[in-house]
Amino acid sequence: MPSTAAGPGRALPPFLSLPPERRARVFGVDYAVVPQSDGADFWVSRPAWHWLDYLQPGRWWDRDNLAVRGERLAASTGTVYRARSAPPGRVPRDLVVKFSRVAQDVPLFIPDDFLDSLPRTAVADARFLAPFAEFGLLHELRGNILNHGPHRLRTKMPLAIYSPPGKYPLWQTGRHADIFRSHQQVMARDQFENGLAEVQLDIERDYLALFAWVDGIDAEEACHRGMIGQDLLVLLTRSSNHALSRLGYHILDNKPRHLIVRPQSDGTLLQRNGKVIYTMIDFELLQRHEDTAGRKQ
Repeated sequence: MPSTAAGPGRALPPFLSLPPERRARVFGVDYAVVPQSDGADFWVSRPAWHWLDYLQPGRWWDRDNLAVRGERLAASTGTVYRARSAPPGRVPRDLVVKFSRVAQDVPLFIPDDFLDSLPRTAVADARFLAPFAEFGLLHELRGNILNHGPHRLRTKMPLAIYSPPGKYPLWQTGRHADIFRSHQQVMARDQFENGLAEVQLDIERDYLALFAWVDGIDAEEACHRGMIGQDLLVLLTRSSNHALSRLGYHILDNKPRHLIVRPQSDGTLLQRNGKVIYTMIDFELLQRHEDTAGRKQ
């Protein structure tokens, strides 16, 4: 296999030059399977392959303390970090590192202002996506043929998935075995005899999803700072729900904290054609409309 190391002046091999046993395809997303000396598993999506030097776990993961080197984002309902990766001789980049909550209970609260923009059965169907399913739907959403032009729905970019080698008992993970098993089965069916490395979920292991950091502040913070009013805050969230719906999706817990806006030096927010520009950043409860009608991914 060609080396997957990368550094200043050292080019990565082309993604497709990796042998089949070092590539995987899950829910329509191609991954490089990057070996780890400690027994961890690491999958880098094809669009992020050129980011490999930044994504290597040694840049942001403390193997001795089993922890992310970075700032935990206090406003998040999950376990999410902002981590800076700075390979020698290269410009630092910020990453978002998020622990998957697959098969855990969903603490879902949807304000009355937004209930009418979701399907009636949405709350009852709420399940945290497994990381590969989340990446699959997000790549699908980003590549939707209808999602182009100046009014496209902007989203964070999914990069890689990491699973440390440590294992934990079920009571400690908070997972439901039957729900987790259903994720395993759907993943196995999706990869059936595709000729590439098979990706399997282990109920006793953690899964961490890596995304590109999005500069800015969330819409709720912008409201607190007086940059937008409460009415516009609700309008932005409704607008994002309707944009998702137009593309065939919805997010059950979409809220202002999941929309990143860009403050300008004059105290206003970045706009285009009179509309505030925002980027959506949370997708662990993303669903297709058709899935809530009975055809689950």
